[in-house]
Amino acid sequence: MILKKRLLIIGCCIGFVILLVPTYSLYKEKRMYEQYLTMNVRQDLVDLKSAIINNDSLFNRILENDKITNEMVEDGEQASQLYYNFTNMTQIIDKYNLMNLNFSEEANWLVKPATLFTNDLGLDDVMPPTLYRMRMTFERLDITSYPVTAELKARIGEYQQLNHQWLNIVGDFESKEINENDWPQILNDLEQETRNYFQENNVDFVDDDVWRDALNPRYE
Repeated sequence: MILKKRLLIIGCCIGFVILLVPTYSLYKEKRMYEQYLTMNVRQDLVDLKSAIINNDSLFNRILENDKITNEMVEDGEQASQLYYNFTNMTQIIDKYNLMNLNFSEEANWLVKPATLFTNDLGLDDVMPPTLYRMRMTFERLDITSYPVTAELKARIGEYQQLNHQWLNIVGDFESKEINENDWPQILNDLEQETRNYFQENNVDFVDDDVWRDALNPRYE
């Protein structure tokens, strides 16, 4: 009788260990994934902020000098930098819109999920196509200097105004520190601020010729 009890206890212990190992393994995997995600979110937020700050500086120089410079000067290759910044911003926004949608549906996968899951991926989001059109303006500008026409200057001025709206959200490196758990709200704010910009300026984003076709000095 005693032997049976001992065997039963040993069997229960073995069963508990067998059950515990995969459970602990899954927990560790979730923790590692969360840490990996957190590191990537932090870096992407830094990259997004850097692009917006850099855009502001580049727009200022272009508007001051009435030309887009593509040579190694103080600002470097302006068109190439702006094209890269808008490409990078588009990829980051698209990635986190999609991640946010997925995590909203399965938030229990994260040990400490972000507190807000408010920004849904949708066909009516205006920020991704806005970035695409802004990027087109500076696409493939390969000669040393492109003069800025009055029409293009007005357009870049609009880009700068919108970029200022985004800058108010992300802040500069000294004034505002962004926590990675804030990224869903940041996406939401950037999207909403973009919509507000077009509403305040009475621009029909879909049908207005000014924003439907990007100006590009290469094709003028």
